[in-house]
Amino acid sequence: MEVLERQKSWKLLTLEALVKRLPENDGGEFSFYKDMHVSQRKGYGGEVCVDQMWNEMNIPNPYYLFHGFETVNRAGNSHQIDTICLTPQFIWLLEIKDIGGRIDIDESKHQMIRTKQEGVIESFKNPIDQVKRHAEFVKRKLRDFQLNLPVEYAVIFVSDYTIIGSIPKGAPIFHASGLQTELDKLFNKHRESSLSSPQLEKLKIELLNMHQCKQWKAKVDVHRLRKGVLCKSCDYKSVMKYEHGSFKCVKCGFKCKAAYVEALSDYRYLFGEWISNQGLREYLGVESRHAIKRIIQKINLEQTGTFRNRKYRIPDFLSFDHKNNVESVKKDTSHR
Repeated sequence: MEVLERQKSWKLLTLEALVKRLPENDGGEFSFYKDMHVSQRKGYGGEVCVDQMWNEMNIPNPYYLFHGFETVNRAGNSHQIDTICLTPQFIWLLEIKDIGGRIDIDESKHQMIRTKQEGVIESFKNPIDQVKRHAEFVKRKLRDFQLNLPVEYAVIFVSDYTIIGSIPKGAPIFHASGLQTELDKLFNKHRESSLSSPQLEKLKIELLNMHQCKQWKAKVDVHRLRKGVLCKSCDYKSVMKYEHGSFKCVKCGFKCKAAYVEALSDYRYLFGEWISNQGLREYLGVESRHAIKRIIQKINLEQTGTFRNRKYRIPDFLSFDHKNNVESVKKDTSHR
């Protein structure tokens, strides 16, 4: 049973907003964050691919899945565990990698070497070291909870183009296609339950309470970022203008009543979660105070302060009903 659904990380959401609003003519800075975004998006896609495989798995009940688990240790350092599988017999920590090419791991030097098809060689952190660090943290937490539960871990490669070459003997590394087989091995290894049903439920709740997403900020001058509601139909290259209750693209004529939602989400990750009425009008490009008031009321923004000092909190992971809020219109070629 999935108890923690995977969400895009704060870093990925920030990068998605950043590549839309950082001027492309910034040269090296834009390219740097664009490449970072591509890497993060690829990693997230690989994780989602493995998530979907669990739907076809044959798993003895009960079990709990935590996808995209994040927490902070006593030293204030983050632990980001791609997937946790919790059972009465053991807890399994998975590090998921979507990297093509030949993979070799040098245990003595604590590094992973990727050789691309064209012969380019790249170095990465050793994923075994990463997941071992998570395992030691989980072991300490289990001792704190006074629970005796075996902790297992593994590294999964998603890409069909990954060749697993030289790796340490016995290292738990395999292709995603072997997920069911490797899980079966663990159930054969740990036949007896280590947790009672109440203990399993308690640990599930403890882990959920520990989950804490890490915030991430890009090192950019936010004053240089593009403001306004950007047109998704134009791949965010043009700005939309507010008129008659909708936002309309000045270039292609596309209309959307709720286009401001994505713009506000961008604001949260790039500028901050609190904004004033005037700030909203300036950022969204809406001159009317009454129009802004209707937008605020429509999405029921949390507020603090009074009158001129009032600010509104932009919630996390904004979503809206595309079917009911997006108007499909013909392209207006007069704006080209």
